[in-house]
Amino acid sequence: MTGRGRLSLGFAVLAACGQSSSPATDGSIGADVSSSADAVDGTPAPGDGGTYRTSLSVCWTDATCPRVMAVAHGGSWDATNAPYNSNAALAAAFSAGDDGVKIDVRVTSDNIPVIAHSSPIEIFESIDCANRKIEEMTAAQVMGCHRFPSSSETFQRLDDVLGYLRGKMVVQLCVKRPADYARTIAEIHTLGAEDFAFIELGDPAELSTLIPTLPGSGTVYYLVNVASNLLAIDGLLALGNPRAFMYEIDPGVDIGTLVADRLHPAGVRAFVYDNAASPTVSQLEAHYNAGFDAVSSQSGPKGVQARVAVNTARGVTPP
Repeated sequence: MTGRGRLSLGFAVLAACGQSSSPATDGSIGADVSSSADAVDGTPAPGDGGTYRTSLSVCWTDATCPRVMAVAHGGSWDATNAPYNSNAALAAAFSAGDDGVKIDVRVTSDNIPVIAHSSPIEIFESIDCANRKIEEMTAAQVMGCHRFPSSSETFQRLDDVLGYLRGKMVVQLCVKRPADYARTIAEIHTLGAEDFAFIELGDPAELSTLIPTLPGSGTVYYLVNVASNLLAIDGLLALGNPRAFMYEIDPGVDIGTLVADRLHPAGVRAFVYDNAASPTVSQLEAHYNAGFDAVSSQSGPKGVQARVAVNTARGVTPP
């Protein structure tokens, strides 16, 4: 399934597109960030201002970069202590060493982007706000909703989350309604998050129809989800939009030599989301070995293990 499609929560499935913990700040989590000027993964020399975990300009948008990336879908979450999309899940992904996180965005009745997957809110997301529609609530009302099963974790505003993620990880924004793209783009610009936040487009046609009509859209990066429709890639490559830096393809689709022969020469990287509730490290490694540059999964730690194994095998340092 695609990044917009389904989210397995163990006890429920969302259809659509815990206590908060603090990440380590002593540099131990950043042990995979090199200060060497001759690292082979595109890591900048000291003083260049970013790494592959914090800047899209480092490796993510460079199709010649041999490094593969791990993305934690909804953060490194679990059904008991760190709810999906929660602050605890994002902090856990950072601590695990993930390169990026995927979070869901909706816009409230008072025009504030918030982090929310479903609308109406499902009961397994929040008991106290179940069945309420995000677009009919104010941001203050949404922020009062507790993320099940936590008694302390509540829904967050996008600006607060991007403020936390700045300097920590790249972030994939799954905007649930195309009508909310404009407001999300405006928020990215307001916060100066253009170099570490990118928007997932659920329909390839949006890149040539809707997106060009939106103010500021030309300076935001996009992941374009082609799902299993590989024919859509012809049109995307012909369009040649340099901001569409990565295409998402469903797991199980035979991509053959597509990435090496067509995407990378065109400056595009490949992304896959494995929605298995409990993927194995070898399962995630297989996606990289099939040609994907970035793999999103529901296991932050296993995703990092797979990334390290593949980068090590390829001689990419640090892995």
